[in-house]
Amino acid sequence: MEGKLNCVIIDDEKHAVDLLADYIDAMPSLNLVKYFTDPLKALMDITIEDNIDILFMDVDMPGMTGLDLSLAIRYKTKYLVFTTAHSKYAIDAFGVQANEYLLKPISMPKFALMINRLLKSELQLKKEDKSEDFFFIKTDQIQKYVKVNFKDLVAVEGLNNYVKIHTVADIYVVYLTMKELELKLEGNSTFIRVQRSFIISTDHINKVEGATITLNHKLEVPLGTTYKKQFFTFMEKKTLRSTRGVPE
Repeated sequence: MEGKLNCVIIDDEKHAVDLLADYIDAMPSLNLVKYFTDPLKALMDITIEDNIDILFMDVDMPGMTGLDLSLAIRYKTKYLVFTTAHSKYAIDAFGVQANEYLLKPISMPKFALMINRLLKSELQLKKEDKSEDFFFIKTDQIQKYVKVNFKDLVAVEGLNNYVKIHTVADIYVVYLTMKELELKLEGNSTFIRVQRSFIISTDHINKVEGATITLNHKLEVPLGTTYKKQFFTFMEKKTLRSTRGVPE
């Protein structure tokens, strides 16, 4: 639904599902897409196409715990909220990138406050995406500056004490560090680090073959071992697959 955050509930206790469903229905900013009482079914049925914004998940469930399930489907949701009667799982929950941790019994005020925190985060992300869409770099010529729009930035390549900035129109070598560029691009989901010396724009990926990423202008970037998991998680999220079975 336009303007609403899509929600999914995973909890083996139906009464807990019904309670969260009522809370979600009472919040005009939320929309319940689907729910599951079987974590294994959730593992098989939840897809990227569900466009999940918030996933509410119990921890103690038969067959597969919420912590184990989150390792497989965390990338399919923007926000992950654990709902459990046990505080002992809190550290483990945030270890799998949970955004919130709600202890049962969950009251409506507690639920509403948590949603308010997520909405503030969502609003802040939108403000950052809107305002931070370019930066200037200083060239080797006196008092000459060049504007670099994020949409035109293909890749940033580290060169010891310098960086090479690849854009759709030109290449610039600038006296900056990779860390400084990484901080500037932080929070913008378009950019991803794929090795120690390269940050690339996912908008400019043309193809991926094995461990080689080809960008615009035939720029080939080798994928670093440290960053493979993060990169292929992104690729899996963006890859269109048929939901039909494999033909016999």
